[in-house]
Amino acid sequence: MSDPIPPPLTPDQIALIEISFARVLRSKAELAGRVYERFFDLEPDVRPLFGDDLSQQRAKIMRALSFTVRAMSSDEDLARMADGLARSHRKFYLQPGQLEHMAEAILSAFGDCLGAAFTPAMQDSWQAAFGRFLPMIAAAQRRLEEGV
Repeated sequence: MSDPIPPPLTPDQIALIEISFARVLRSKAELAGRVYERFFDLEPDVRPLFGDDLSQQRAKIMRALSFTVRAMSSDEDLARMADGLARSHRKFYLQPGQLEHMAEAILSAFGDCLGAAFTPAMQDSWQAAFGRFLPMIAAAQRRLEEGV
């Protein structure tokens, strides 16, 4: 049985996500670096999987965030993103807790980079987005495991 996926985001939530993402793009290298710093603090056992040069990985996280932000208003696009992420990360056997820690790391990095400009409403919107998106990724991972 799969976990229920929360309802779609409201237009206001999507707008706040888009605004915060646009603001952080000025410091995207810092954001990406902080995401992985925080993620490795939360998940030290995965650090060896990434090698010493994280430049490509930082670019990947920014692309993934960009695509995800653009997909927020379309369940079809969001599900496609979830499927793609599940396929590309299949070899790492990601656990739900690791996905949650990545979401936490992203939120923390936004807060670090935007400071007070990352309002509570923006943070709540991102949390709602992750609350909707992470179950989609988990469902896509289950389908891959079951060969569906």
